[in-house]
Amino acid sequence: MSTSVEPTAGDVNPLLGLGGGTPLEAVSHVPGSTAYMDRARRVIPRGLASRGRLRAVPVAFESGRDAYLFDVDGNRYVDCVMALGPLLLGHSPQEVIEAVTAQLSRGLQFGGQHEGEAELAERVVRTVPCAEKVVFSNTGSEAVQAAVRIARATTKRRLIVKFDGHYHGWIDPLFVNSPGVPAAAQAPVPLEVTHNVPGQPAPEDVVVCPWNDLEAIDELLARIGEQVAAVIMEPIPFNLGTFLPQDGYLEGVRRLCRRHGALLIFDEVVSGFRVALGGAQELLGVTPDLAIYAKGVAAGLPLALVVGTDEAMASAVDGPVVHGGTYNATPMAVAAALAAIEYLERRSPAVYEQLDEAGARLAQGLRALGVRHGVPLVANQVGSLVQLLWAPREPMRNYADVSLADPAPIAELCERVLADGVYAAPRGLLFLSTAHSAQDVDHIVDAYDNALQRRASAAG
Repeated sequence: MSTSVEPTAGDVNPLLGLGGGTPLEAVSHVPGSTAYMDRARRVIPRGLASRGRLRAVPVAFESGRDAYLFDVDGNRYVDCVMALGPLLLGHSPQEVIEAVTAQLSRGLQFGGQHEGEAELAERVVRTVPCAEKVVFSNTGSEAVQAAVRIARATTKRRLIVKFDGHYHGWIDPLFVNSPGVPAAAQAPVPLEVTHNVPGQPAPEDVVVCPWNDLEAIDELLARIGEQVAAVIMEPIPFNLGTFLPQDGYLEGVRRLCRRHGALLIFDEVVSGFRVALGGAQELLGVTPDLAIYAKGVAAGLPLALVVGTDEAMASAVDGPVVHGGTYNATPMAVAAALAAIEYLERRSPAVYEQLDEAGARLAQGLRALGVRHGVPLVANQVGSLVQLLWAPREPMRNYADVSLADPAPIAELCERVLADGVYAAPRGLLFLSTAHSAQDVDHIVDAYDNALQRRASAAG
């Protein structure tokens, strides 16, 4: 276990100013990580391979096992990031390692079909309600683009409706009105481009609507429905607040899409295989036309899927859409996915009950801290994910409600828990896995308890 070390004054990490204010100082127990970031910034923009790894206190890792990460300074952390979601089975699960090792001895790439592709697609069709056909890709962002292309070609329409605050990857044109831009209450919402390209116009073929408001999407489709190829959403908005849709909302959007001839796309990059074997569509009982899966598919290896009905996939089956990619369904990723899905199938539903119990235990412990310390700490929980928020409006229904929360105190707490051996993303979205024990969960709660005490002491 890492030694408890309070953040100390020292060299300020220039990467992050929390809440637009004062950046946190680097902590003294990660000198090796700090040195690594100095080295990385000389050759990598901001020293980061992905923007999602940005934090005030740098941590560079050497290894991972079960629910734990080990950094270059020898500190051990209970991992609440889990590679931003893919490690549903924990770090280096035995079944997956054995499957990937066996595939390594047979070959890395073939440049042609291999038996694992069909076997994996068959497993997905068996487990995911909307899946009759499966298209392979590598990342969620890529798969979103493939799904949009398929939807446009199948419907012979152009417009895409997305929802305010929902995140569908970093690729244009859907990288608009994502977390980080101001929320808007009216429908349709003005487009806000989030990728910092000065002077670049907003896309004209994307329309944004407030989420969880059936009247808003009804009115929007009544005006432009005949032009809409697809309506895309996170059925559980893990990227903006982690809460369930209102009763009847998904069913209502499903009916409206059918009425106007638009396809309904569920972005299950986070929820897929994590909240249920069949994803959010199984958990919530609403079946889309197309869905995107990524983080929960291959236990940490890069693999993404677009799945859908034969009707929705028509343009990819015998139409104009030709889907390509050198690394699509690479043998190692497919081997990992087969092992991971087989693990989940064999242990379902007990494994999902275990994950939900762990998430509930964590959320309850964190909520109790808010009461004990007299602070507006909210812990939203769906399954094995918990989102920490500071003073939002409750109950939360959409991005506008979540945007009332102050991100700075959450980011500060998620940096401070490093001192007690907990690794958490500054955004406050905490991922658990099948490898987390009840003791691990209690350790996380204790770390946040200590962080709140230190925050209060620092404030005087």
